[in-house]
Amino acid sequence: MRLFFLVSAILLLSGCGDMFFGEKTISQICRDYPQMCNDLNSDAHCRQEKAEIIRTRYANLQQPSDQLKYKLLLQFEDYKVCVSKAAQIEHIKQKEKKSDRMKGVITARRQLAQLARDTEESKDPYLLHYHWSRFGREESLVDFLGLEATGALEKPDLQVKLAEYYVKRDLDRTVNLLYHALELYESGDTVDPEIFYSLSTIFLKQERFPRAYVWAYIAKRYDVTELDLAQIEALVRQVGKNPGKLEDIADDYISDIRSGKFVAPEHKPFVY
Repeated sequence: MRLFFLVSAILLLSGCGDMFFGEKTISQICRDYPQMCNDLNSDAHCRQEKAEIIRTRYANLQQPSDQLKYKLLLQFEDYKVCVSKAAQIEHIKQKEKKSDRMKGVITARRQLAQLARDTEESKDPYLLHYHWSRFGREESLVDFLGLEATGALEKPDLQVKLAEYYVKRDLDRTVNLLYHALELYESGDTVDPEIFYSLSTIFLKQERFPRAYVWAYIAKRYDVTELDLAQIEALVRQVGKNPGKLEDIADDYISDIRSGKFVAPEHKPFVY
């Protein structure tokens, strides 16, 4: 009870919750730094996307970094998609709403171009991958690939980005990179389910149906719906394998992934 009154007093002193333990709210940022908000659409559309941009803009103002600029690039991409769709909605009585949303579209285009120019020479791995994947910049790709030997790509999402390059060139290496991404997850981390989808589709292409089934089963457990598990099961039965045993293997993998103890199958004693 004493804690409740203490928290309530803090909220009252800070202006009815406008600031909690030093963290500014969106409304407070917009009041203090209107330039961070006024170039975005002012209606209710794309509220989440706008809030993320405003918070990241504010954080980058306080302490600029390549990581925050990369975050802004992705956020403005999402915002551009959202506000572009909203701008197509016709308002018979409120034509100004369409104009307001077009302002957001123009802002997104301008900010993406500016951020791209500002980060063109960055050696941050995320930005190197961004400039290669978005603009086909070969210099960025060479620098990104060169980071693999330095250990700078030892993060799950960076291993996945590295796999994006090799998937059209070396499927076995792609599989190993995706396995390593799973090895790098720690207990409690949110796992990218696209890894399971990618592993299953690669094994299907290689006609390694039992492996494809294991990863399709895991993908389904992670709510991936694009794979036809029944169809893959039929292929498994055609090659004389027991889906039930494969599901047991998949359940063990899931347990290992969730506990941060996954080890690539090639390093385990059983073969399937």
